[in-house]
Amino acid sequence: MPDEADVDRDREDRTRDLLASAAFFKGVFDIAVDAIISMDESQRIILFNQGAERIFQYRADEVLGQPLAMLLPEDARHQHHHQVDRFGDSPTVARQMGERGSIWGRRKNGVVFPAEASISHVKIEGRLVFTAILRDVTAARQAERAIRELNGDLEHRAAQLEHANRELEAFSYSVSHDLRAPLRTITGFSQILIEDFADQLDAEGADYLRRIVDAGGRMAQLIDDLLNLSRVSRQPVRTSPVDLTAMAHAVADELGRADPTRSVRFTVADGLSAVADAQLLRAAMYNLLGNAWKYTTKQSRAVVEFGARPDDGGRTVFFVRDNGAGFDMAYADKLFGPFQRLHATAEYPGTGIGLATVQRIIHKHGGEIWADAAVGQGATFYFTLE
Repeated sequence: MPDEADVDRDREDRTRDLLASAAFFKGVFDIAVDAIISMDESQRIILFNQGAERIFQYRADEVLGQPLAMLLPEDARHQHHHQVDRFGDSPTVARQMGERGSIWGRRKNGVVFPAEASISHVKIEGRLVFTAILRDVTAARQAERAIRELNGDLEHRAAQLEHANRELEAFSYSVSHDLRAPLRTITGFSQILIEDFADQLDAEGADYLRRIVDAGGRMAQLIDDLLNLSRVSRQPVRTSPVDLTAMAHAVADELGRADPTRSVRFTVADGLSAVADAQLLRAAMYNLLGNAWKYTTKQSRAVVEFGARPDDGGRTVFFVRDNGAGFDMAYADKLFGPFQRLHATAEYPGTGIGLATVQRIIHKHGGEIWADAAVGQGATFYFTLE
């Protein structure tokens, strides 16, 4: 048989273990963010952790031994008491967090707040003990309400955008049909006067008519460019594999056929491809290569290059480079705005719509576009497609 000293040591060990366990579980209870509350069979509070103190704003010594009802809104107390009694009589020993949906708690200052809770019951020495873990979901409910309001606002804005798009389509139709007819009349009759009544016009009169015809041509081009910009903005993106090398060669050939007097050396890198909308991307490529073609007209040895390089993030960056007129980077923020031009029309014709169209196409693909240039030293336009 163990002697008295052994019995004392065993008792001391068990006591230390019990105290260590109690300290351990008290530490767990107190660091928990959620409220942990235990009640006896009569629903009087017997455990109230620091998480519960933070949420309900009571100190533990203010609630221990008090009825749980003090933590509930008045209109919920009777129903909650009845539900806990039913739960104690049921074979179910635990209900998961949120299983009952939202419930309501009441802070010391009387403020009622939404909560979710899990609850369990266990018999200890023949007595039924309930333990609830409760979570304050005020912030979550506020976030859900904000999201609902935001969604409602987005739906309203989407409806406004749809209405604006319909108006834009109507305007485009009007521009396409209603403005072209009088413009054709003006330029047509002016051209007839130049051709058929040249002997009756002095030099000044003939010059005026040529200016009218030229202005009519620029107006017609501007209408076409605006319609293209409008279509690009509305057109959905339909992606497929695109051979950019072949596309660049095709655009270069088209530019060369349109102006066979020019001698431009095109350099196109092999094997360039992307997943993109072929129709939209060809419009962007035509504008970029067409700009390079246009702004190298004063170069005796014009060079245009299309290539690609990786960036630091692993994306493919495509570029169109030329050795033409270039521009002052101080005005680079104007490049992609409609009607913005960095060169006089008399030097280089155009409407100032092309680069705005390119930017919209690139943005519709989730990409970016930017430029680097110097006056008299050419320009490079970079773009990504994702």
